[in-house]
Amino acid sequence: MKNQTKQKATKGDKTRQRVLETASAMMAEKGPDGVSMREISAKLRISKPVLYYYFKNKDELIKAAFVEGTKHFNELLHQIADPELTLEKKLEKFFTDHLNFIERYPDMPKCALKLMASPSAGILNSLARELKERNRGALRAMLRKEKLPRQGAENVLHMVSAVIDYFIIEARENGAASLDKGLPGRLARLICSGARHMKAVAAALLLAAMISARASAAGLNLTVDEAINTALANNATVITAEETRRIYKERVSEYWGSVYPQISATAKYTRNIESPSFFLGATKIKTGLNNVYTAGLNLDQVLWAGGKVYTGIKMANIYSEASDEQLRTAQKGVAKAVKQIYYSVLLARAMTGIQKESLDLARQHLDTIQAQYKQGIASDLAVLREQVEVSNTEPALTQAQNLYEEGLLELKNLLGLDPEAEIALSDNLVCAAGGPADAVSGYAEALANRPEYRDMKYQRDLYREMITIERAGHFPYLSAFAAREFQGQSDSGFPDSGQQSWSTTAGIKLSLPLFAGGSVSSRTRQAKLQADIAATNLAELERRIKIEVKEAWLSAQEASERLRSQTTAVEQAHKALSATEIRFKNGLSGQLELNDAALALNKAQTLYTQAQHDVCSTNAELKWTLGE
Repeated sequence: MKNQTKQKATKGDKTRQRVLETASAMMAEKGPDGVSMREISAKLRISKPVLYYYFKNKDELIKAAFVEGTKHFNELLHQIADPELTLEKKLEKFFTDHLNFIERYPDMPKCALKLMASPSAGILNSLARELKERNRGALRAMLRKEKLPRQGAENVLHMVSAVIDYFIIEARENGAASLDKGLPGRLARLICSGARHMKAVAAALLLAAMISARASAAGLNLTVDEAINTALANNATVITAEETRRIYKERVSEYWGSVYPQISATAKYTRNIESPSFFLGATKIKTGLNNVYTAGLNLDQVLWAGGKVYTGIKMANIYSEASDEQLRTAQKGVAKAVKQIYYSVLLARAMTGIQKESLDLARQHLDTIQAQYKQGIASDLAVLREQVEVSNTEPALTQAQNLYEEGLLELKNLLGLDPEAEIALSDNLVCAAGGPADAVSGYAEALANRPEYRDMKYQRDLYREMITIERAGHFPYLSAFAAREFQGQSDSGFPDSGQQSWSTTAGIKLSLPLFAGGSVSSRTRQAKLQADIAATNLAELERRIKIEVKEAWLSAQEASERLRSQTTAVEQAHKALSATEIRFKNGLSGQLELNDAALALNKAQTLYTQAQHDVCSTNAELKWTLGE
């Protein structure tokens, strides 16, 4: 009995190991999110219940595969802790081990890059962070024992990370064979030299920067917030709004210029080729000499213009504030668009996975029916039906893949990126429901926070101030002036003191409009009408904002309710399909029932994923309507 138990345990261990190896290889190829438990069971040619016997869910399988694949790092850290080894030898051993690991597992670089693109909240990402922190902690403890200058240990850590990133990127692009066997030793020497000698620090840090830049060139790994920040930095609409804002800021300075004195200087030289003359009675008297010099310094200061100057400054400030709101409007609009396109791409990616699983399921059922046909259990008609089922499923996968690629292209356009730029989305379709308890309580928040509503208020205020500007045409214009003038004449050369004349004048000027054909009154009435239109537009915008809040709130509530109702549907559909497959293999159910169960699973997964997307998208819409 003991021997049988031992034999069973050994066989179970082998099966478990085979599952881990197969799952690791598939995840390395397609990424953790691109592989389902059904695909793994089909690849191993074992039933899903057997797979779930060893691993209760996909997360547990991922964790076990990750732990199995990274066991050797624990031994490596133990080896480099040997006090007999120099720092250079320790780093060389560290780099060589990683290089050998990449050569032994050629799919590892691809898996590592997939891991970088996996959702930040996913199990793999958290495991990877734990491993990275554990390795960095061990290296940091090792480096503390070395005689390094201040910040030397941290510099070494940064450069070690950059080297490992370089290995992964280079192996992914050109294969592990492209990495020179002598590279670990050379890099270890360079890093140690840079850590201990200031003259080599620049070269070592330059190496780290170049390697990091190479790794970054491999593609952007973006969360929703990072995608928004990228768009705000690159999007043409936001950039234009920012430039417009600067124009209005300058306009404030322009209007303030009219408050200060206006000072001007003039200078003039005249050569009298024929001197001017005038007649006194019958006598012609010649005046002026050959050379005439004049110059002047003039000052003008507005004292009162019917409120036009003060109102102009006030309007300039309003323009400036309005341009701030226009920039915020553009930023929030772009942020909402990025969120919704980002979630649409995630939806397309998830739909691709669902359709791929459906296709794999159809192919697996076809294999089962073909096996039954060979045994004489199933008819050739049953095989033909399932072949049609496979053919009907393939276009849906192609369409989902195309939608995903088109979504990425649209997102890159919104982010201001080149269409060939490599990007990966690291967030997932898991969004917490939020918003006010009811739509009415969100109205005040929206009216207080929406930048376009504040902008419309400023537009109304501008037209009101324009009434004052136009009405000022009825009032007197009062200004002060002062001038200092020089005049001199001579027949040759510059005039001496006896030929020069200086004068200084100052005064106040009053201009009183008497009649302008009714143009001032007409412009004033036009400004009043424009102000009335602006007030009407403001009221209409307020009404529209309330409608937007109510619609977004209703949509968010509906999506949340739909997600709650679909949460258990997928699990139930999985169980129903598994039971139907067992019944089908035992001859207790027909092919139509099997295909109906598969279709029900596909529909449940689709509805659940769509509900996840709708919760994220409607939450983004609701936050935008509230001005968040």
